[in-house]
Amino acid sequence: MKVSRSEYVVKNVSVTLVMQIVKNLLGFVSRTIFVYTLGAEYLGVNSLFTDILTVLSFAELGIGNAMVFSLYKPISQGDTNKIKSLMKLYAKAYQIIGIVIAVLGVCLVPFISYIVGDVSYVKENIVVLYLLFLLNSVISYFFVYKKSLIIADQKNYIVDIYQQFFYAIQVVAQAIFLITTKQFITYLVLMVATTFLNNYFVAKKADKMYPYLKDKEVEPLNKNEINDIVKNIKALVVYKIGGIILESTDSIFISSLINVVTVGLYANYKMIVNVFRTIGNQVMNSIVASVGNLNAGSDVRKKETVFDEMFYVSGWFYGFATAGLCCFLTPLISVWLGNKYVIGFDSVLAACAYFYISNMHYPCYTYRTTAGLFVFGKYIPLISAVINIVLDVVMGRAWGLTGILWASSIARILTYEIIDPVIVYKRVFNRSVIKYFVQYAVTTGLIAVDTFISYVIVFSVCKSMGVFGLITKIILFSVIFNSCFFLATCRTPQFKSLLNRGKSILKRMSVKRSR
Repeated sequence: MKVSRSEYVVKNVSVTLVMQIVKNLLGFVSRTIFVYTLGAEYLGVNSLFTDILTVLSFAELGIGNAMVFSLYKPISQGDTNKIKSLMKLYAKAYQIIGIVIAVLGVCLVPFISYIVGDVSYVKENIVVLYLLFLLNSVISYFFVYKKSLIIADQKNYIVDIYQQFFYAIQVVAQAIFLITTKQFITYLVLMVATTFLNNYFVAKKADKMYPYLKDKEVEPLNKNEINDIVKNIKALVVYKIGGIILESTDSIFISSLINVVTVGLYANYKMIVNVFRTIGNQVMNSIVASVGNLNAGSDVRKKETVFDEMFYVSGWFYGFATAGLCCFLTPLISVWLGNKYVIGFDSVLAACAYFYISNMHYPCYTYRTTAGLFVFGKYIPLISAVINIVLDVVMGRAWGLTGILWASSIARILTYEIIDPVIVYKRVFNRSVIKYFVQYAVTTGLIAVDTFISYVIVFSVCKSMGVFGLITKIILFSVIFNSCFFLATCRTPQFKSLLNRGKSILKRMSVKRSR
């Protein structure tokens, strides 16, 4: 019996959730050892260099999504010759990208001291530390194209397993060497080594799964096919440059307008927020290939039904996560690291608002990319980035960290959150976008009311303090919030559709086991 899209989704999501739970537990262990061994100052440097390299990675923008989109059709048709031709083109493209990023990164070396500011507390040479971060970023580009084939083939779970296996090795090795040597350079060398090994073995796995990748005789793509790919890549580059600037420049502005220590303090909050961001994004990424397969067809009604299901799941998960983060982020940081690592609630609220706004956009983003709508609205993210930079400077000077964090939300609301839904509804569903905005407003209102009710009940009933009290409150809050949410939405078409889909998958899997 052929594996259905829904079964691939279940398999990818199941493995992803398990792997992310393991990764996040290891991440907490790693961050705890890092903070207590090296301190907030090194944490700030670590976060700042990570964001700088994310900005530099703009050279890759567009290639990955354009590549996966181009692979959907030949994979579904079993056209290995076309797949080989595409993979050869992408291998060359990524080699060039790796070299470009390396050159750009080296060119930035003379300016590192100006970007980082006062680093007298760092024992190691700051340039050497930066170059190790650069090397870690560059080496991935010489393997990553093969990983994209596995993902496009709806087998993202394989990539997840390899990634989390090597991440576990990295965390354990870094913990041992941090405790025994207290050297940041050793910590970074181990990061580079495990990044290389992860990418190397995933590439080898792709070679085994798709033996035709080793064929020497590969037909080149015709001029029209290359032109279509290049057109999509150009549009995606413009689209994603804005996204990278929007997502990765906060640390730079916090460092320059406030100080690098604040970068480190905010990084702890950001790490916890990113636990939920990563889980949600990984789950969504697990279904991207299946949505791409769906969008290759012509059933508009089914496309919209799946979109509505995705929006419902996003509203539940990201709404629940946002509510919990607002209520428990600071108490968790206080219990975990101590009160000296706490930031103000106004900054926490701003960070949580951005988390919700940016992640609720994911269904629109998924349909935009899997439907090949690359050229529409491509300048919107660039406009968003410009707005964000201006607001970062103005609001950062006026309100510090809180102003910088709210600036990102305002920039997104004025651009992404208006234009992308319009594009998807017009180009994919052929209908008015009003339905989407009403649905968004109702969902957000429900989450706000649900959060308030849950918070009042929990903090009225439970007066316990410390670790036990925090755990008790989180559990009680989770039960109340989710009970209210599902009671309020159990009669909606989206809930019923998801319930029926779940029953259908279980029935199909039961039939397979009985054979």
